[in-house]
This record gives sequence, structure tokens and C-alpha cells, in this order.
Amino acid sequence: MTELLERAIAKLQKLPGDRQDEAAQMLLSLVDGPPAVELTREQAQEVARRLDTTAPRYSTHEEVAAFFGHKLMR
Repeated sequence: MTELLERAIAKLQKLPGDRQDEAAQMLLSLVDGPPAVELTREQAQEVARRLDTTAPRYSTHEEVAAFFGHKLMR
């Protein structure tokens, strides 16, 4: 164990139990890495759709007009 980590642990030992638990959870998440995330099929499809660079990013004038029920003004 490094000297810096020993100093940090010595300070943590002086904290109340709930704060020690909070610090321990942070250290464990740092060491263990982020938890695995499992997406539903629908969520995975939505992620893929949003990452699709060939899909139009903005609505056309016609789509906006149709949505709001207006005639196009150009």
C-alpha cells in the first residue's frame, strides 16, 4: 500500500460509519469499474437508431409544418 493511500485510510477511519461506508463504496466502484448495464431489445434498437449517422438529424420543413398543421411559408 502506498503512503498516500495509508494517509487517506487513516483519515477515513476517523469519519463516522456512514461516511466511511460512502467512501468505501466510491473506492470499490473505482476499483471494480462501472456496473454492467443490460439493455432491453427496444433500448438497444433505440441506441442504434440514435447512433445511425445516415439518419436525418433534423425534421424537414414539410414535417414541421405537418406536425403543427400549418402551410409552408417559404
